[in-house]
Amino acid sequence: MAIDRRLFLLGGAGVLLLAGCSTRPERTTVQDWPTDPPDGDVTISWWAGQVASKDGGDLRRRLIAEFRREHPNIRVRIVSAPSDTDTNRTSLTTQIAAGSPTPDVYLGDVAWPGQFAKNKLATPVNELVGADFFEQFPEGLRQAASVDGTYYMFPLYIDESFFLYRQDLLDKHGFQVPRSWEEVKDTAAKLVDTGDVSYGLAFQGDVYEGLTCNVTEFVADAGGSLLNDDLTRPETTSSETKRAFEFMRSLIADGAAPRATLTYQEQDTNDAFSGGRAAFLRNWSYAWGIANGPDSAVAGKVGLAARPTFDGTDEHHSTIGGWGNYINPHTQQPAAALTFARWMSSETAQQFLTREGGVLPARSASLVSEDAKRQNRPTYDTAAGITLVPRPTSTAYYPKVSQGVYQNGNSILGGQASVDGGTRAMASAISLALSGEAL
Repeated sequence: MAIDRRLFLLGGAGVLLLAGCSTRPERTTVQDWPTDPPDGDVTISWWAGQVASKDGGDLRRRLIAEFRREHPNIRVRIVSAPSDTDTNRTSLTTQIAAGSPTPDVYLGDVAWPGQFAKNKLATPVNELVGADFFEQFPEGLRQAASVDGTYYMFPLYIDESFFLYRQDLLDKHGFQVPRSWEEVKDTAAKLVDTGDVSYGLAFQGDVYEGLTCNVTEFVADAGGSLLNDDLTRPETTSSETKRAFEFMRSLIADGAAPRATLTYQEQDTNDAFSGGRAAFLRNWSYAWGIANGPDSAVAGKVGLAARPTFDGTDEHHSTIGGWGNYINPHTQQPAAALTFARWMSSETAQQFLTREGGVLPARSASLVSEDAKRQNRPTYDTAAGITLVPRPTSTAYYPKVSQGVYQNGNSILGGQASVDGGTRAMASAISLALSGEAL
């Protein structure tokens, strides 16, 4: 599916400062918010970028048509959002912070709740839908969509990372699909030695958000986390985090991953794998379609699995990406906005997305439904068994937290900093970010 790395870039210089906006209308409570659909004809605006369909088109209008089968009195006008996620976020924060009642509903990144909640840019929705509504979604997504137990987003679709491998080369040399990172490293070296590929594993190691995603996953594989449970303290000097960085660094130092990893983003790794230069790839679900597309040198020769983990563990992790619907706290059509945003997370909408979408549905049951099985997509089958690990996006200071991770992480991987020194520097940067003092 045609999703690129911009969906996962938070970008920018951190939390938008809302000084000077004290005159904007405030809606800080939902106690009087109508929870039933409106009776009369209503029009709302939906700020949204394209939602990929399985044929490569845009699913937005078809989703609206399905919604209006149940709610014909609610018209939904699409406002096309900027394709760049950082520009999208900045445009929304400026507009909503000024008190604009539109857009009524906006499709936003799963990484936004912390920042948007702190600055009152999104409506808390727990009390509007019932305590059990969000139980239909995987735990990692629930953590990402909430702040201190309060939800600000109705999930629409998710993304997970996967492990792609050259099945033809494994068969040629009698190798098994690696199940652990240690096996990946060993098999990668052997395949490079055969001369069939130039690189072993391609993953994202540049100084940007994608490295934070990779670090989050490797640290989870080792049994650790970047921050403590309540997101108030860094945990980057733990033995688990150091184990993760030691291994990631060894991939490059020992030649299992190319030195160019330090500059690789998603497209670079896709090019290396689909061009036949790499044996293994860590990337998001859309990479499967690229690897088997008409421009790929390895189409039909590729397998897909959950990311490996370290020896001695059997839980396979992925960080959580994706998008969901937020409600503008200043909307003048609260009943219609809630009806639409909630419907997008309903079983009806999620099953439609399962059948027709080019993305992974957010609802857990949809991934293992009969509709999903009929799609015959390995991403659906595999995704259901992966443990989702959110980045610490529920903190309002996440952009600076992430910056502390990927800047110091790149230095560790490249050998400019030792694992001990780099993780200490990372902890200092995260602590500064969490204090709100980082520029």
